[in-house]
Amino acid sequence: MIFQSFILENLVFLCMKIINLIIVVGLYYGFMTIFSIGPSYLFLLRARLVEEGTEKKISTTTGFITG
Repeated sequence: MIFQSFILENLVFLCMKIINLIIVVGLYYGFMTIFSIGPSYLFLLRARLVEEGTEKKISTTTGFITG
């Protein structure tokens, strides 16, 4: 009886560790896909922060949307 409860406890502990690992890996790759920054996004931020000309802002925003 003691041996069966020991095996059951270890099995539950192993399942919990696997589930926690799956959740952590899922969150990691979820954040990696959400917060991926490409060159068009960097150009958009630069044009918005530096405030060059309105034509530059429009062309950068259009490039960000299409690219």
